[in-house]
Formats: sequence, C-alpha cells, structure tokens
Amino acid sequence: MKLIVTLAMIGITLALPTPQAEKEGAFFTNEAIRQAQNTYLIPKDATIQKVQEGIQLAAYESIPGNQRINLFEILGEHVPPEVVNNLQAQVDQVGKQ
Repeated sequence: MKLIVTLAMIGITLALPTPQAEKEGAFFTNEAIRQAQNTYLIPKDATIQKVQEGIQLAAYESIPGNQRINLFEILGEHVPPEVVNNLQAQVDQVGKQ
C-alpha cells in the first residue's frame, strides 16, 4: 500500500523550503491522495500513515493535444514497468473522455 501511495506522489515536488511552498505541497499531497482514491489506485477507506517527499522526474509544458505522451521514455528507468503500464493507460484516456 505504501508503494502505491508513494508512486501516486511521484510527480509532486514538495522540497521547496518556503512556508508558502509547504502549504502548496500539503494541498498537492492531499489532492494526489484524493485522486488516487477516486481512481482506485488506493482504497477509499485506506488510512494514510506516512507520505514521503516526492521527486520530480520530468516536466513537460505545452504539449499539443493530439501528441501521445510515452511514459516509458520518461519514467522507464525510474519506475517499475507495471506502474508505467497502469499510468500510461490512464494518460491515454485523458483526451478521449
């Protein structure tokens, strides 16, 4: 369970030292947990015992809406393949809904 929560937090960077950044980090952490529960990555009744600081692996801006994002190229050497597969399936659905 800790692995899933940690992986859900991968894209969140909480390492900024300012108090405002800590508030923003807490907001993003809570939002990431809520989204992970809503998409059934973690059970809705799960108790979150500890959240570890995330790291930013990659950042992309201004990606055209019709361009496919290949998460294996971005995350392949940092994240287990089964996690990348799961995330890729979710990312692929973003423009189709």
